[in-house]
Amino acid sequence: MTVTQTLPVQSPAERVPTQRLGYVPALDGLRALAIALVAVYHAVMPAHFGGAGGVDVFFVLSGFLITTLLLQEHGAAGRVSFRRFYTRRLVRLGPPLVLMLAVVFVPIAATMGLSTALSGSGLSLFYLMPVGAESGSTMLSPYEHTWSLGVEEWFYFLWPPALVLLLRGRRRWALIAAAVAAGGLAVAALLAEAQSAEVSFILRACGLMAGCAAALALHGRRLSVGRWAALAGLAFLALSVVRSTMAPFSTLDVLSADLGAVLLVVGIMRGPRGLLHRALSVRPFVAVGRISYEIYLWHYPVLCILGVLNHSDWLEVGWIALPVSLVLAVVAHRVTEPVIVRLRTRIAAWIPA
Repeated sequence: MTVTQTLPVQSPAERVPTQRLGYVPALDGLRALAIALVAVYHAVMPAHFGGAGGVDVFFVLSGFLITTLLLQEHGAAGRVSFRRFYTRRLVRLGPPLVLMLAVVFVPIAATMGLSTALSGSGLSLFYLMPVGAESGSTMLSPYEHTWSLGVEEWFYFLWPPALVLLLRGRRRWALIAAAVAAGGLAVAALLAEAQSAEVSFILRACGLMAGCAAALALHGRRLSVGRWAALAGLAFLALSVVRSTMAPFSTLDVLSADLGAVLLVVGIMRGPRGLLHRALSVRPFVAVGRISYEIYLWHYPVLCILGVLNHSDWLEVGWIALPVSLVLAVVAHRVTEPVIVRLRTRIAAWIPA
């Protein structure tokens, strides 16, 4: 489905030449930092390390990048092709997920039971794991980490149509709506935690909406910030890590990671290329960031399988599980990348831009 509409009349302040996003290596470096936090957080359990906020960094990045791409398409053509958008999302995210589910199915069935493998792979494939995670019914499932993929997929279905509708007016209304949605989800998450003493999985979507708001605030504006933005972002992210290392992970840690990620993105996109920017752009960080999705998919089931085989906590097998996951992620990326490229070429022919 393609939505076509007349572009709204812009005020002089809004008529700013828009540069295309292009490739920003430091954003891949930020992905590398996020996946390192998440992987180590899981690998040292039951010891406490506050890396869970790495998922929220991914959420902010996803909201920022998706919204920026939608704004670019809308600004260039006056419309957004939803058919093209959703097909490209499916092609990018589907093959690595399907490959992981297919490879780990037999080991999980053999070590944890066929019912665990069937139910977990089904919930993951259809992006329903957030429901199971929220209810607690999938705790200790080797597929539980796919809750974040489900939250992102729901976001992909809800936000793009809402954004196009909001862009019928002035863009500031879309910015206000995204900011209000992020704030509303954050407040709802705090209230939910106060009632249940648990961090809500689904309401962590406030990070996605915070990324959307950041994209709307930056797009088409000659806005620049100093080094303070990226440094403050790193400080808030570090606060989330330290605080959740010393105490149980809470919604306040989620919000600290969200704020840190927003400031880091703003600092990377509109700040000077200082030491932090250059550090995030070094080749090893960028290389890890480019396969961060695959690392995220593989590390959790590998930890579960090795933990069961060794009859131990993940802390005892993490030293081997993470390198194995990295190797599997590299192999998976090389296997699926040609498939993704071919499918994207066909999409370009089927659904012209």
